[in-house]
Amino acid sequence: MTRITRRTLLCGLSLSAGVGALSAASLKRSRSTSDAGAAGEHEFDPRVDGFGFDNYATPPVPPEPTEFVSRRDLREELTARLETPLGTRATAAVQAGSGPRLRTIVDDVYANANRLFGTRGYCYGMVAAAQWYCEEPPAVPLERDSASEIDHVNEPLEDDAAAPVRDDIERFHRQQFLDAESWLRRWALLDPDWIDYETQERELRAAIDAFGSAGITISGEDVLSGHYVLLYDYDVNDADVVFDVYDPNDAADRYVSDEPPVIGIETDGHEPLLESYAGTYDRFLFNPADRAISARGRVDR
Repeated sequence: MTRITRRTLLCGLSLSAGVGALSAASLKRSRSTSDAGAAGEHEFDPRVDGFGFDNYATPPVPPEPTEFVSRRDLREELTARLETPLGTRATAAVQAGSGPRLRTIVDDVYANANRLFGTRGYCYGMVAAAQWYCEEPPAVPLERDSASEIDHVNEPLEDDAAAPVRDDIERFHRQQFLDAESWLRRWALLDPDWIDYETQERELRAAIDAFGSAGITISGEDVLSGHYVLLYDYDVNDADVVFDVYDPNDAADRYVSDEPPVIGIETDGHEPLLESYAGTYDRFLFNPADRAISARGRVDR
């Protein structure tokens, strides 16, 4: 597939001539749509499709997970999921467990969901919402053309009773922690040896070609301190495959003048290259099920 990468695009534009003043429509038109069946008009561009504000933290008192799903419902969903093997060593270990083991898993899901309901930021929710707005422009609230035109998570600021952007982001964010498949597939992050980066490279490239972007979890040994980012383009060379990253910790205007963060995979050894995140994280995981999970959070506004 022939792609116009962000690096190539920026080389053809003079920042001093006013890249920051380009409209969302003109930036959209600058992206490649020549390959039939490719992501086309839905290719993600962080200058346009990234939010106009940085990642943010939750209010002082986050809601309880039980407000969104009961323990009984979660236990039933876990049981149903375990009847169909997910094909990972982590899942096999769970399947070997007994009833009390399943109750322990449910307790762990709730404990971690309670800890992660936004107290450290809403990276997953921001990525999922940004993907949705990019792929379905009519979903962008507040009569804005793109996410980059939304400067504050609580807009419209003049109306304390409405916060459609925050509602979307936090709905997506909380959903991930209460979805059994999402939880089980991410167990591979507990041991880097469980992650097949050769398969990861293939699946990531296919997802970006098909949809224009793909979310991944990046983590260190403490997986509960991980982060969620969006890969939206890639370069292939003899040594590695390098993916461009939209990090919701940075607002859209950061990508107008600066190169994006990058993450890669070695071509020969298929080892992860954390590049921009080296020293903080040492592994990453693409979960193909994340698209289906986030799709359930997309609503007909």
